[in-house]
Amino acid sequence: MKSLFDLTGYVTIVTGAAGGLGTEMVKALAAQGSNIVALDMKEVPYAQDIEKEFNVKCLPVVCDITKQDEIKASVEKIVSTFGKINALVNNAALYGGLTMMPFWEIFPEEWEKVFSINVKGTWQMTSAVVPYLKENGGSIVNISSCSILQGVPLLCHYVASKGAVWAMTRTMANELGKYNIRVNSITPGYTLTQASMQLAGSKEDFDRNYQRNINDRSIQRGMMPNDVVGAVVFLVSDASAFITGQNINVDGGSVHY
Repeated sequence: MKSLFDLTGYVTIVTGAAGGLGTEMVKALAAQGSNIVALDMKEVPYAQDIEKEFNVKCLPVVCDITKQDEIKASVEKIVSTFGKINALVNNAALYGGLTMMPFWEIFPEEWEKVFSINVKGTWQMTSAVVPYLKENGGSIVNISSCSILQGVPLLCHYVASKGAVWAMTRTMANELGKYNIRVNSITPGYTLTQASMQLAGSKEDFDRNYQRNINDRSIQRGMMPNDVVGAVVFLVSDASAFITGQNINVDGGSVHY
């Protein structure tokens, strides 16, 4: 009997694949047998390592998900290479390097940039792959953020954008269900990544914020990128074949709902 989590022969696109959560997602999906499209604004350096370690194909694709022409060209390249698409993980987002400040002081240009990548980019990427997923069904996983459940202060633009991703997930699920395409989301908690360290500012600020998040959790330890990947594999795989329009909160118990 085929394992519920077996992704042998799949073709899965992971956006924002060059580092942090995206890299760990690529490894976890490849470990289950999925071929990978590692898509990012910058070149992904590890494609050959993934192929050697997991005996799958890993296609690196440079693409700006705010630009429809680049998305169109990228999807055409993916389909010409693999002949199909089975799943999309919308992980790309603007987070590290954002300015933390009261919402009434946020620069309009930064607000628009956050929404262009986190919301519009997710919508555009999903829209581009839907025609190919319609052929055999498939799975779309949108990475939102636990910050939308916490109301994290001083990041209103980021929190609002991730709330929009969560809301889009439910509408997409309703519209795509008749094609046997599932759409779900994940809300990761505060995770130890380079982006989180960049956001914090000073090392002292990061250490204080990191410890505060640990104290708030039922499972009191730091959250690492590989803590998220199990939920991603579950939602891509047949193990979640009758689940759509749902959210999995992965935060060690910071928020119970």
